[in-house]
Amino acid sequence: MLSPILFLCCSSTVVMIFAFVLQLLLGLERVVSTSAEPPFNNPPGVDIWCGKAYRPTNSSFDPGGWLSPPPEGSNLLDLRVRPRHSFYLSSETKASFIVDTVVNGKYGTPYKNETWDNAKSNGTSVPFTEMDLQIRDATNQEILLPATRIPINATNIEIEFDLQKTRYPWTIWAFGASPEGLQTYHKILHINVLPERNDTGSVARIDSLYGGIQTKSSLTGNTWKTIFPYSFYTSWDWIASTINNASATTNLQTFRDSGFNIIHPIPPGGTDPFNHTLFSEFLALCDELELYVMYDMRHTYQNQSSIATQLSYLQSHPSLLLYYTADEPDGWCDPLNATHLSNDYIKSLDPYHPVSLVLNCANFYFDEYTSGADIILEDTYPIAANTTFSPVYNTPCNATYGDCGCDDCHANDPAYPAYVHNPFLDISDRVDNFYTYQNWLGRAAEKPVWGVPQAFWDQGSFWERWPTPAEEAVMSVLRVNHGAKGIVSWDYPTNETLEGTFSALATVLTHENVTAYTLGAKRYGSLVTNGGDGLVDATAWVDGNGVLVGLVYQGYEAVSGKVEVKLPVSAIQADTFLFYGATGWEIGADGKTLVKSGLEALEVTVLKIGWT
Repeated sequence: MLSPILFLCCSSTVVMIFAFVLQLLLGLERVVSTSAEPPFNNPPGVDIWCGKAYRPTNSSFDPGGWLSPPPEGSNLLDLRVRPRHSFYLSSETKASFIVDTVVNGKYGTPYKNETWDNAKSNGTSVPFTEMDLQIRDATNQEILLPATRIPINATNIEIEFDLQKTRYPWTIWAFGASPEGLQTYHKILHINVLPERNDTGSVARIDSLYGGIQTKSSLTGNTWKTIFPYSFYTSWDWIASTINNASATTNLQTFRDSGFNIIHPIPPGGTDPFNHTLFSEFLALCDELELYVMYDMRHTYQNQSSIATQLSYLQSHPSLLLYYTADEPDGWCDPLNATHLSNDYIKSLDPYHPVSLVLNCANFYFDEYTSGADIILEDTYPIAANTTFSPVYNTPCNATYGDCGCDDCHANDPAYPAYVHNPFLDISDRVDNFYTYQNWLGRAAEKPVWGVPQAFWDQGSFWERWPTPAEEAVMSVLRVNHGAKGIVSWDYPTNETLEGTFSALATVLTHENVTAYTLGAKRYGSLVTNGGDGLVDATAWVDGNGVLVGLVYQGYEAVSGKVEVKLPVSAIQADTFLFYGATGWEIGADGKTLVKSGLEALEVTVLKIGWT
């Protein structure tokens, strides 16, 4: 007897039913995607930041906009299917789907761990541990993936297929079923297949498996190159002052030589923000230096006429990597559909580059604002900040009131002892939460999160001093440990003592021997540790050649005694290759533990463990 999914392959009647159900689902998808904008909760005339009143003349109120986890329920199976890359080029012949089949209690379709598999059960029930997955073209029902057995409760299953279509976008329907066909699961997805560019411009896309951004242009020899962006938001005044100044001690050349591979010019304002002559010279220098550009439209992203003008002189440059639209739209409480409208318009003019934005708030209309971006940045600034009382507005700060420069942060707040013990927790929490929120929303593909460490001091603002070089190293590597796929600090020029730390980290984190792991291998976060006063944050990335480990000790005082980190795999040979930080780490006798005696204050180490 044929299982229903195999019967689907050969029955014209069922194919007709398949087509009818698919069209119904497509219609439902369109209906569900349209919704009215909720209003903000502030009374008339009350200024808000992250939806909260922050002036002493106003009272607190519920800001709204909170994203909450889906309710716990019975066993559910969440089938998620996504293309590995955000788009493919018509010259490419191979592509792949990434499939997750997670069993949980919050999202998905009902799942019962019981099935009847004629090949295994002999008429009795067996555990439902594998499903049959089929993938079809939604337009003509052509089979792209014949019924294939995949494991249940697995993630990041990669399935390759031939890429022979050129439609844009290409709508796909994925259908999964238990072996006897009584439990079924489905997903609709879109694959973008774009023609090759016919000018000198670049293309850049996101890898949904590992979260990296990769680009292709004359600068990369017209082959795909994966990049870990590490740099700064950069003052346009500084850039402009150095372009034609031969005596400038720092300029774009020295900036690039310091290891920074991307630059983010801060626009000075206006609907046409940059001097065209100087900006053309700037872009030409970036093309020459292979210094990738993150183009900022914070003042103009809601002005379509201005967007069109700006994109017209950007697109032919091979150094253009991505766009940046909204700068803290959740803080400013921009219209909830503004980022989405901007993203759609930019993609209509240039589908070849991703769009990014930065969020300032901990949890304020996250879904609405991030719907307008491919990459989400977070700018959590808890270091040297008073997270309970605003020195700028002279008000308390809490979940419903006040602005302390770091929304809903708790560093050094006695009401949150864990954050007194470890004032860096706000940073790792924020990165983790931005991924968690996407999971709550059921997004098939996580949008990568990039970090924005604080590299500034504005006297008289929310922060009482510069961060130290050691704090900078902690803030950067801690973010990478928690899944950040890029670091773009605010802002440059920075303190000279900090610049050396940033340069050293840039040299490490952008090196291909490191990015082969952080952007190309499975990440094991929050490794079990012993010692170090509970302040060691450790992450490992594992591939067939070895293990990359990021070790961040978040204590401001040195500790003695043995510190152990449990590795997710055995290190057969104790060869270690140090990329950054302190020596002294050794492989334990069990072959699966990193061991060191004592840690210096705010010690950060990035090392590779190899084996034979």
